[in-house]
Amino acid sequence: MDSHLMRTSKRPRRCYYEPVIKKTRAKVHLADLSEDLLSVVLSKLPIKDAVRTGLLSSKWRHMWRGCSKLKFDGITVCGSGLFGGQEYTQKFIDNVNAVMQQHRCMVVDELVIKFGFDSRLMDHVNTWVDFALSSRMKSLALDFAPAKFMGRTDQYKFPVQLLDEGSIFQLRHLRLSFTSFELPPQFSGFPNLTTLDLHMLRVTRKDLQDMLSNCVNLEWLSMIRCHLNDELTVARPLSKLIYLSVAHCNITKIVLNAVKLKTFMFYGRLYPIDLGCAPELKHAFLEFYSSVTLEYALTVLPKVISSVQYLTLRAIFPLKLKYLNLWLILKHEEASNILSLASFLRAAPYVEKLEMHFSVYDSMHEVSKPIKSLPRCPHNYLKNLHITGFSGTTGQLEFLLHAVENAPVLKMLTIKGADLTGCDLDHIGKRRFSFQFRELEREYLRGIISPNAELRII
Repeated sequence: MDSHLMRTSKRPRRCYYEPVIKKTRAKVHLADLSEDLLSVVLSKLPIKDAVRTGLLSSKWRHMWRGCSKLKFDGITVCGSGLFGGQEYTQKFIDNVNAVMQQHRCMVVDELVIKFGFDSRLMDHVNTWVDFALSSRMKSLALDFAPAKFMGRTDQYKFPVQLLDEGSIFQLRHLRLSFTSFELPPQFSGFPNLTTLDLHMLRVTRKDLQDMLSNCVNLEWLSMIRCHLNDELTVARPLSKLIYLSVAHCNITKIVLNAVKLKTFMFYGRLYPIDLGCAPELKHAFLEFYSSVTLEYALTVLPKVISSVQYLTLRAIFPLKLKYLNLWLILKHEEASNILSLASFLRAAPYVEKLEMHFSVYDSMHEVSKPIKSLPRCPHNYLKNLHITGFSGTTGQLEFLLHAVENAPVLKMLTIKGADLTGCDLDHIGKRRFSFQFRELEREYLRGIISPNAELRII
């Protein structure tokens, strides 16, 4: 074969001339923004930084004065170097006064003052609040909680007398911390208030009740360390309230009607709570300082939060029960969650005999895999387990497996079957159930049940 046939040659390169697109940043500067947009940007900054933007451009020198949100925090305004002491307080007063004087005749939508309580500050606060109220303010937050508040009785007295009809109707959000107030006669309330946050508030029962009863549009209510040493009864329905939080309050009883309530948070010692009819309540978090009896958990709480879907309960259950008898009527949507009833065994570690009487209205009376399980929790005193209404649902089997595998001294296991409606079986049904349960025993119970336990199928 000719040598030239063996010769390799380079293929000519193909050149593709594609247009080159250079990516460049848009030449947009802050100075090009409209005044309205700049005002929005400045409103997001701390007031100290908003004022400093005047150094960037002569056009911006007074731009910050259009900020409708004034937020003054002690550390932000004064810095951390002078924290505490007379000089620190005076610097805060001087800086806030300087801002307020230049902000005259401007609209103020929100005023926030956060500073540890100092009596030298209070007269100035009244002036600042008065100015903001005259500007038809919508949101007010006064936080004077000191670092060490235990035993303190010198609180800021909120100047209710400064509220006129116009400012009362404008106010939407109110936060008071380490304050007190006394309502004047014929107080008309805050008809448009939607958010109320009370922290370490000193007030009489009557004044607080009157205030809440006149907040007809309230949607969010939080009370922390508000000590009435009395009961709280709100006369008028809080028909728009969707969130309620009560924490660390010395109150003897709470009674209110919140038909739209969706979230309820409670931290404190146990006392009566009546939320009225709350069919939309979904989330409840309850943490009790004091001991809670099982009777209370099973009888009282369901009445208070009857419609709740997600419940977190933290409490001390001092149970030394030896005999526990539970009768349970479960609907179809609840049948798959029977395993959660194991919490009763954890709450009663000394129980020796447990009777579970089921009425399960479930169309699926058969075992579906996989089988759920819980971490091991030995019930070292459980000797007798008696279950009636057993119809072979997955949830029932899961509970049974958890109970027997955690009962090392179990001596008697009694199972009584039921039909699809939860009713007792006839003679033929009993024979069929006995055969079916023996199948379950061979597949699931063998090897985990105590060898000393006797199985009775009735």
